[in-house]
Amino acid sequence: MKQYATLKDVAKLAGTTAATVSYVLNKKEGRYISGETMSKVLKAAEELDYIKCGGASSLKGKARKLISILVPQFENQFFTRIIVGAEKVFVKHGYDIVICNTFDSPQRESEVIRRMLQQRVDGILLSPTTEGFNNTAVLRRLGVKMVAVDRPLQGGNSGDFYWATTNNYESGYKGASYLMEKGHRKIAYIGWESNIDDLNRRQQAVLDVAQKFGIPEDGIVVKVGEISAEEGWRLTASVLDEMPDVSAFFYGFNRQALGGIKCLLSCGIDIPKEKSVIIIGSPEWALGGRNNFTHVDMREYELGESAAKLLMDLLRNPDAEYEKHIIHKCSLVEGDSVKDLNCEVL
Repeated sequence: MKQYATLKDVAKLAGTTAATVSYVLNKKEGRYISGETMSKVLKAAEELDYIKCGGASSLKGKARKLISILVPQFENQFFTRIIVGAEKVFVKHGYDIVICNTFDSPQRESEVIRRMLQQRVDGILLSPTTEGFNNTAVLRRLGVKMVAVDRPLQGGNSGDFYWATTNNYESGYKGASYLMEKGHRKIAYIGWESNIDDLNRRQQAVLDVAQKFGIPEDGIVVKVGEISAEEGWRLTASVLDEMPDVSAFFYGFNRQALGGIKCLLSCGIDIPKEKSVIIIGSPEWALGGRNNFTHVDMREYELGESAAKLLMDLLRNPDAEYEKHIIHKCSLVEGDSVKDLNCEVL
């Protein structure tokens, strides 16, 4: 890791004193500083990527044994499991963690990253927003170790960052293949309009499998929207209204699935007798009690562990070479929510 710039470094580049730099950067009042000097200080601070140290115990050149984990949807069980898997690794090596929710907001992501740098964290594990590559540029410049988990850093060269994920295309392919092997030819895919290319590969896989099985375009209806239970309900209701002959619902994200399934049940629909359901993800509500939904297991705990192990390797031996991308396989788990339509034909 590069050394963080100090007030003295900024002062030297700006041609002034550390006291003056402190006045400018901390926006203190009571002392006149010319506009020219102020401009020089701000320009020097930007050029040096000056980050104010927010931790009094941060000693120059010393590791704080502190890792920050940034997730976009803390309420999503997918990400809480990643955190649990990662935490086990970090705690084993004597690190504490700071967990932050970015709410999928690029602006908040940028702000959180800067606050974590002020705390002089040793490394960052994050599931980035759509502006993740730009927001993490400061980490690369400073040499702060970072691993992206689940999502890639969009907009940059994939060779410029470390990334651990589960194969999103495979998850869509396995789920769609299972439905079509069971004889379903009228399928609704409910997905998230995420603007994240790798996540959108789930939807593309469904369309590719349909083509493989010779299913015409009107056999697959795709509905995308926000990632929430409310949106899952709305999208499911619109399918029931527009395509009542759909035999199966394929939910690409578990939060939408929760609302979608509630919608089906509120309409008195028998699952799987009247409509089949398959989910990408394995939320507890879908597997407990009377529920036993067919789903694609994305292995979140393993994902969190592998991402954390990679980050630890980077911290302990930064000069070694490591695999840039770790891609886990997913697995389809059969439940009792998909009807085999082939049996009706026989």
